[in-house]
Amino acid sequence: MTAVPWRDGAQELRRLVVAENGVPDRIEDVALAWRAFRAFLAVPLDGLFDRWESADAEADTLLVDFGVFHREENLPGLLLVRRFDVPSVEWHDGRPGEPSDDEDDLDLDLADTVQVELELTFASGITAEIYDLWTAARSGEFAAEDLTEAESLVMALSEARPLRSRIDLVNPN
Repeated sequence: MTAVPWRDGAQELRRLVVAENGVPDRIEDVALAWRAFRAFLAVPLDGLFDRWESADAEADTLLVDFGVFHREENLPGLLLVRRFDVPSVEWHDGRPGEPSDDEDDLDLDLADTVQVELELTFASGITAEIYDLWTAARSGEFAAEDLTEAESLVMALSEARPLRSRIDLVNPN
């Protein structure tokens, strides 16, 4: 499979939602959201931080979380996150800038944690206890059993209808 630049991760996820006959900003089906996100997890991302050889480095991680995510309406939401590390870049207005050409900066072993998020917002009263994370062996290579486990958590909400959705590339720091 062809790698996608990490900066294009949100656009790739949007494309996969459309391929599932969904509307990226108005996903109304949890199963559709999961199918698109699972397909996105199989896409290798190019340009990830490669200077850490440690097994502790979470170069490509799936996170599934359900809760209230600090919105003014305090509505519950399901958050599907693909989190990864990239060489440190400056962020401007919530968007990553270009890497520095300054030779002094090139020698630094600095990384930013970045994530592509798909958030589904539900009506109040929807509850679930969902939180877990899994790390891929390499970018785009999540273990089948991990994806099956994640799917079972997500599909616990399959009867609930999302009110809206959001896909974005963010720096969570």
